Amino acid sequence: MKEEILKKERTINLIQNGTVIDHIDSDTVFKIVRILDLESSNDEVLIGVNMMSHQFQRKGIIKIENRYLSKEDVDKISIFSSNATINIIKNYAVVEKYKVEIPKVVDRVLKCSNPNCVTNLEGTPTRFVLHKKEPLTFICKFCERRLLKNDLELL
Repeated sequence: MKEEILKKERTINLIQNGTVIDHIDSDTVFKIVRILDLESSNDEVLIGVNMMSHQFQRKGIIKIENRYLSKEDVDKISIFSSNATINIIKNYAVVEKYKVEIPKVVDRVLKCSNPNCVTNLEGTPTRFVLHKKEPLTFICKFCERRLLKNDLELL
């Protein structure tokens, strides 16, 4: 009986090998797709948005066949969706699962919103330091501009 209920609830197919990013904030799913450059992937990519969740009202999920994420990719995901979990899949089974963690320092990922910052005027590589997790705030190392989550923009 329980197996029958699970079959009815599953809305996205299993993958044999790869990565599942679960519990993504629904409003950031397509930003994560861009961050990981999944539009140009030749492997199967499954995307779910506004799916029911037991932990959150709605969530997003991305399944990527035959790809395992680098630490840099996971760090980028954590900046935009701090509740996300990463599941490593091998032979249809979860072999590793962990929650993303927001990095203390972010290099060459975010753009400073200050037009007079040296990173915008002279092309100096950006560096932001985590100031607070709630509300998420980063500080530019060069001009000390504070950026909240809604102000964050990828390079």
